[in-house]
Amino acid sequence: MIIRTIGKTLMILGTGFLVAAVAWWYVFFEQMLGENVKQASECFYFTTDQCSLGHMVGLLGDIPTYSPFAFWIAVGTMVCGLLIVLAGPRGR
Repeated sequence: MIIRTIGKTLMILGTGFLVAAVAWWYVFFEQMLGENVKQASECFYFTTDQCSLGHMVGLLGDIPTYSPFAFWIAVGTMVCGLLIVLAGPRGR
């Protein structure tokens, strides 16, 4: 039973990390692109040449440079939690 609780906790933490990553991505790229922030959508999960250019410009801003690593940590945490829940013993 405790194993499933750990898995559920990891899924909740992963979801929280994902919400934080989305907020960080949005705030960081919104300061550069304004309402055209959707142009940086692939920067959310992968660093392209354009994203790298944005990171150099972002060094001048107040928000720390966004890293897609935050997204992948969130996904990894949620997937680990899901696997633990699925592999753990079933409740009665």
